Amino acid sequence: MKKVLGLCLMLALVAGACRTEDVRTVVIKVPGLKNQACAKLIQDAFMRQPGIVSIQPDFQKKELKITYNSMVIAIKNLEYTVAGVGFDANAIVAPTNAVAALPPECK
Repeated sequence: MKKVLGLCLMLALVAGACRTEDVRTVVIKVPGLKNQACAKLIQDAFMRQPGIVSIQPDFQKKELKITYNSMVIAIKNLEYTVAGVGFDANAIVAPTNAVAALPPECK
């Protein structure tokens, strides 16, 4: 009986120790981030991504501060999402077809 009780207690402790969230904040350099219209394009792309908590653009520094759940999405996914919209993100270069599709106010 003591072994069964001990096993149940150990399983309860292990199950309770599993993390389901790991919220982090990262800053991504976006040289093409010029105005609110550009930020809205990026934010709309992130609305389709799970694990995003918040996105704060800084137009003067040309960067995005993104708070996200790292158990759901990785930094590279964040960078590739920005690049997919048409903006370079850190070392990830935006595809030329995505850049060409940007509205004039974001080029």
